[in-house]
Amino acid sequence: MRGMNSDTIDLIYLDPPFNSNTNYAAPIGGKAAGAEFKDTWSLSDVDAEWINLIEAKHPALHRVLLAAMTDSDKSYLAYMAARLLEMRRILKPTGSIYLHCDPTMSHYLKLVMDAVFGRANFRNEIIWKRRQDTHNRATKTMGAAHDTILWYGDFSQAYYRRQFTPYDEKYLRTHYKLSDRRGKYRILPCTNEAGGNARYEFRGVDRAWRFSEETMVKMENDDLLVQLTAGGPYYYKKYLNDAEGVPLQDIWVDVPPARGGEKTGYPTQKPRQLLSRIVSFPVKETFRNWSFRRF
Repeated sequence: MRGMNSDTIDLIYLDPPFNSNTNYAAPIGGKAAGAEFKDTWSLSDVDAEWINLIEAKHPALHRVLLAAMTDSDKSYLAYMAARLLEMRRILKPTGSIYLHCDPTMSHYLKLVMDAVFGRANFRNEIIWKRRQDTHNRATKTMGAAHDTILWYGDFSQAYYRRQFTPYDEKYLRTHYKLSDRRGKYRILPCTNEAGGNARYEFRGVDRAWRFSEETMVKMENDDLLVQLTAGGPYYYKKYLNDAEGVPLQDIWVDVPPARGGEKTGYPTQKPRQLLSRIVSFPVKETFRNWSFRRF
């Protein structure tokens, strides 16, 4: 990263070691056979100069290192901090960074991210349900089924494109019960008595309307208005075909782990669907030719 120019990267997603105190290796015979990495840490694993540099130039970040409970934690955080500082340098003001971790160190990593990217630029802590099964053998704890993704991006500049998930069947049955030649629809009120909208008379009905009179006339001409009772307020048709869906929230339960032909056997592999969703956030159109770069 040190050879990369500053302010040049639109999006960073990193899935680093988690300080799990485990060594990983892909099984023999799998697509990822031979791939392995060590996720155990000691102070001998980091360059002492990193810690000296952080102490001298990044006091807030250094305080996080001092809060580490063990030398293993301190070593891991110094390793992460040195890289995150470089990522902050190369990230555009309009860019975002997504750090994938789990509950082992997510509390410390959030402090590191606050110190590096600014607490005010914290956007979301995303909970990804990485295990879809409902069974586990845990006897002294609840089943561990999720990872955490910390999203940071300048609130005033970083791009964000909203995403939506489909409505569930129960919602469709209870809300989109009506239909005509254009398809299924629901009706919503054209009035907004409590919203301070301008009051005027439309077709003999005096109300505070959500829409301008010009818009109401156009909706009437397009057969989008419904009057349930004579002299009563008007409602408008909202068609299912025009509905975007449910705005994506910060708990993701609809992305399964890598499986089938996608699965390589790499012990910490993440599904392509998860990456595709993240890649689609920062710009108006999804990156069509995105790739991974190992740092």
